[in-house]
Amino acid sequence: MVDEPLTLGSLTRFHREMIAPDFQRVLRTLERLDSRIEQVHGKVDGLAGRFEPLENDYRLLADAVREVEGRLGAMEGRIDKLAVRAELEALRDRVSALQEQIHDLERRVAD
Repeated sequence: MVDEPLTLGSLTRFHREMIAPDFQRVLRTLERLDSRIEQVHGKVDGLAGRFEPLENDYRLLADAVREVEGRLGAMEGRIDKLAVRAELEALRDRVSALQEQIHDLERRVAD
């Protein structure tokens, strides 16, 4: 640069020729980035809309699984009771058979 006095005109020309083009370039870049960010936001919003039904389905399935687990727990208790009853019935049958055998032996001994 030539040694010019620092005047408003020289500062204005320096700003117009040197600084303003850089700022305009930066602003154009920011506008492009802003446009891309808006596109990304649109896509994210679209994805969020697609995930909402999946989240609802997940909650419904989780509730259903908890209900099934509860029912299975209750059924296990019932099955255990039925197994005990079946064993008790089998023991009663064996006791009856043993009592019959005892009566038969008592009759033989008495004869």
